[in-house]
Amino acid sequence: MNNDFPLLSLTQPEIAARRKNKNPHPPLPQEILARRQEIASRLIPRVKNLSRKLQQMSDTERKSTLIKVEHDIPISLSGTGLKPVAESMGKFTLAVPRTDNLEQLETKLDEFGSGDLKKRHAPNETLAYLKNIQEGDPKDRLCQVFFEHYETLIQQPWIICEIEMMSLEQGKNKRRQELSEIRSSLQKVFANGIYGNIFEHEEIKGTCRAVIRCTGKIFKRLVEEKEWRTKIFWFDARPEFETFYTIYRNFDIQTLGRFISPPEEAPIVCIVDSGVTVGNPFLQPVVRENLLHSFLRSAPDNPYDEHGHGSGVASLASYYALNGYRDAENEGKVWIASARVLDENNQLEDEEPRLFSRVLAEVVETFVPLGVRIFNLSVGIVNRKWNAEAKRTVPRRSWIARTIDRLSREKDIVFIISAGNISPQNVSDYINNGKLYPQYFIDEESRIIDPSQAALALTVGSIVPNTLITGRVGSEMAIAEQTQPSPFTRCGPGISGEIKPELVELGGNYLVDESGAVRTNLGTNVVMASHQITPAIAHDSGTSFAAPRVAHKMTRILGDLQSFDLRHISAPLLKAFTINSASYPSAYGNFDQFRSDMDKVDSKYWLNISGYGQPDYFRATECDSYTAILFFQGDISPNTVAYFDIPVPVCLSDTGRGIKRLTVTVVHAPQVQRWGLERYLGTTLKWLVFRGNVDREEIISAMSVEDDQNGDTIALPKELKFDPGVNLRSKGTVQHAVHEWKIHKQEYSDKFYTLAIAAYEKWGRQNPDPVPYAVVVRLEDTTQQAPVYTEVQNLLEIQSQIRI
Repeated sequence: MNNDFPLLSLTQPEIAARRKNKNPHPPLPQEILARRQEIASRLIPRVKNLSRKLQQMSDTERKSTLIKVEHDIPISLSGTGLKPVAESMGKFTLAVPRTDNLEQLETKLDEFGSGDLKKRHAPNETLAYLKNIQEGDPKDRLCQVFFEHYETLIQQPWIICEIEMMSLEQGKNKRRQELSEIRSSLQKVFANGIYGNIFEHEEIKGTCRAVIRCTGKIFKRLVEEKEWRTKIFWFDARPEFETFYTIYRNFDIQTLGRFISPPEEAPIVCIVDSGVTVGNPFLQPVVRENLLHSFLRSAPDNPYDEHGHGSGVASLASYYALNGYRDAENEGKVWIASARVLDENNQLEDEEPRLFSRVLAEVVETFVPLGVRIFNLSVGIVNRKWNAEAKRTVPRRSWIARTIDRLSREKDIVFIISAGNISPQNVSDYINNGKLYPQYFIDEESRIIDPSQAALALTVGSIVPNTLITGRVGSEMAIAEQTQPSPFTRCGPGISGEIKPELVELGGNYLVDESGAVRTNLGTNVVMASHQITPAIAHDSGTSFAAPRVAHKMTRILGDLQSFDLRHISAPLLKAFTINSASYPSAYGNFDQFRSDMDKVDSKYWLNISGYGQPDYFRATECDSYTAILFFQGDISPNTVAYFDIPVPVCLSDTGRGIKRLTVTVVHAPQVQRWGLERYLGTTLKWLVFRGNVDREEIISAMSVEDDQNGDTIALPKELKFDPGVNLRSKGTVQHAVHEWKIHKQEYSDKFYTLAIAAYEKWGRQNPDPVPYAVVVRLEDTTQQAPVYTEVQNLLEIQSQIRI
């Protein structure tokens, strides 16, 4: 039994600022409680009067009516019959009526005025801060500067401003459609440039922010006409007319601040690509010139980038993102090495062609002795998709992926590979044939491309950074919303049917117009270094530019682990920490909507699009008072079981019904077949977790064999249920899953939880070699109440004393 499970011990951040404030408003002062009936009596007649006015309006008039809710502090309008059309402006909130009356608000005020107190709290007590409610003035939608100078502004020949539009429709698709129609209506008012223009716009969760230029007369129409009152809910001044498009077009490297090199001890990532232009101002401070090599027979002495792809990838691997604003500093965090394997056309060379697998082997043999552990390969073979047809027709080929797997194990390194891209034309074909986003991802032609199916590599897909549309703006709209998978990202599964890609990062978006035509756009692309000195920046989209962002985070995680004074950091451990840090984007609920849409088509298939989520460099190794991270690295002999104690402290039973989370990541590096794919992995793993109230001997007995003599699965004790389940996660070399629970029973912590990891030999070998593997476990209390870190630390100290 192996119980060597050390705890990461890190500095703890300030906790007070991170606590969730469950009661943002303290109980009302006694003098207000004493006056609550008087407050309600003053406000109820105003609400009734406003209700009568609404009932006398037609549906069209009511839909264009704004309600101005004045308050001392922001209040919730939930359950009042009013829907806010913008965030609170501090002292007032603009809203629209959901129905033809405000009876719900009237009822809540009545309950506030006369309802019984509970623990010194009155019902709906934040209504005490409500000062007034009345029909709003159209000019309430103006920022303070515009409000004060409105009469002058409407006389101006031209005005430049930002506007915010909102759709009140139910459902994501209907909201996006209405926003598109609002923009089309604006274009008609602007007479396609005669009276105004839309310069750029960006959609976020049912709203759209845009930069416009229009005449003063048109500005007056947009402010005052009823048609626009609930379509444009805010007008904001721009201190300087500079859109993202103009910033990019007028970019001057001389206006930037300092370029800062990584610390001398920072780790290195090797970019296997079209080379790197060391003279570029972004790249010069982060590139190790003695680590630039060309592997082209036609240009063995020219390691520099003649295409641009490799330089862009390298800049993202070092900086993660470039800052092109005036006086901005750009600080590289990762050193760059470069292996040039592509020519000036971004292709493998045609003259004296060599197997790309042999080129990769030569790259690894060159750079590993120089201290490189991480290789970024944003290169794929476009005409080799890893789909059902490829598996039938070339089951024994896949030499590049096979070579990557062999090198990864033998050299104890990590390859990070891009999943590949679906072209704009192919996405357009899907849309015009009735296969809309994201349903077309299930199509066989959307599969990952060779060699991203490699079992020991980490494959990276793309998610959307934004929906900003720049330049010429017409009827186009971004296909995917922010944080959803990019329309071009490709999908798994991998070589053994495992989840691929494992991770996603920001890589861009596509636009689509009314005809179904699809294209890229500066605003939704990724800005990166060019392969020239001037202009020093370029832009593009693709999983090629998501992969180096994962390489950036992994390389920084490697730097952190090196500071822990470990004798060696294995590739499985490095992958395990990176994967364990990943989560799905929660902003705006867009990713949840994507996941729901995909589940309607094919349950759980979304995992082969977005993997385990987006990695988080800070989360990877950082503990706080409510989080403990435990890890192990070593070897496991095939046909054995390793058991680990997981301390789950009893303090979690005192946190009520809030979410507690246990995240387990197990990564191994087995041998792979030199020929064929039927049993590609020489050793497979399966892990299960059992609560502390499950008998340890029962676990050991059940986990010791894979199946009984009849081939039936051995009955196991009741294990802890994780997502994804054991059958899905056990297919690959990266096995990651999460268990969440609300109630933690005290008896579960009478003994440690048990993590059991079984290794199964698949090739019938005698005395097979041990398999390197690593485990990372994260235990966290999301309510931030239980002192998880301290309790786990104490339990481990007691355990270590017992061993002695």
